Amino acid sequence: METIDIAVIVAVQDAGRAKSRLGAHLDPGQRHSLVQAMLDDLLTAVREVHTGQIVVVSPVHGYDTVAHGHDAEVLRDLGTGYLPAVMLGITHVATCGGVLVLPGDLPQARGEDVRALLHALRLAPVVLAPSIDGGTCALGLRPPDVMTPAFGADSAARHREAARTAGLALHEIRLSSLNRDVDTIDDLEAVWGQVGEATTAILEQIPIVLPGAQR
Repeated sequence: METIDIAVIVAVQDAGRAKSRLGAHLDPGQRHSLVQAMLDDLLTAVREVHTGQIVVVSPVHGYDTVAHGHDAEVLRDLGTGYLPAVMLGITHVATCGGVLVLPGDLPQARGEDVRALLHALRLAPVVLAPSIDGGTCALGLRPPDVMTPAFGADSAARHREAARTAGLALHEIRLSSLNRDVDTIDDLEAVWGQVGEATTAILEQIPIVLPGAQR
């Protein structure tokens, strides 16, 4: 288990807004259940290797029970977007030695990959796990205010540039279970056989027709 003073921040948006691209396939209740399950699986992976602070940032109360079940704090944001939620979380854990930021929609996350990120953050002030679409699946900062995050489109490139401009060593690590967050039906299909128990259970209950394969 990692004992370094690192806080893990997981920002989760309101499922009705955050997963609107799944709207053609799932109704609002199903989207909420899916996001809840994905968060559950992610936190399970984190807790396998991290005994320290976890903060779940969300504008809604619907994920509180899942968070508390993993001994995570809940911080309420205003629902104005992913980056403001992350910044609120970073401010909340400013006295920690470092912070690892993860989105809540990584149901395929494996504990060993989270461990790799935590270990890398011991060695470099900035750790980046890019997503396959040029975004950021994980960002580690030591200390938490060493660099301002730049989440959004093409954020991996902007995080690399921000670290370079600030003269900070950046450790980039590509991890098979942390290279795609689930925003679309294609993302869901890509991780279908890799997700954790909670997401698997929900997917077995939801009648989804995948675009590239027959269930």
